[in-house]
Amino acid sequence: MTYEPEAYEELDLETFDAVVTGELVHQALHCEQALIGIIADHFCREGVETEFRRLLLYRDGLSLQDKIEIVRAMLPILRPVELASELKIALRKVEELKALRNAFAHGLDSVGAHGDDLSIVIEIVGRSGIEKEVTVTPASHCKIMQDADDLSKKLRSIAEKLTRGTDSVEE
Repeated sequence: MTYEPEAYEELDLETFDAVVTGELVHQALHCEQALIGIIADHFCREGVETEFRRLLLYRDGLSLQDKIEIVRAMLPILRPVELASELKIALRKVEELKALRNAFAHGLDSVGAHGDDLSIVIEIVGRSGIEKEVTVTPASHCKIMQDADDLSKKLRSIAEKLTRGTDSVEE
């Protein structure tokens, strides 16, 4: 998918905020599904994968972070090693996307302090107590969404290659 800033510029601020939040959630779900595939493909034999996914991986309370940590713990046993290394890098990017999604879900919207531009400013306080401000404009949102699309494709490609046992992933 191609994201263009012009597609957002006609939106009012409230609609832009809703679209940004929705698209972040949508992209995080794509990444989460790819992680579920990596876990299920590794641990399931044919015929039980559907139940494994249903009873364990789709269970209420098993968060995206939990799935990231499961895949991270699997890295030493995944083959080929080169794919595990690429997956390790991709997991950090999934965590960055998750953090942005969480900022929009839990942060304080401080739009009024930043003028009339079409931008969303979210203030968040991290676990360490450090305050951070995230600003999203149509242009930056397009970049975030394109990067998220690329990340989702990368994760699916890695999952496919792990299943087949090949040792390189195209960008």
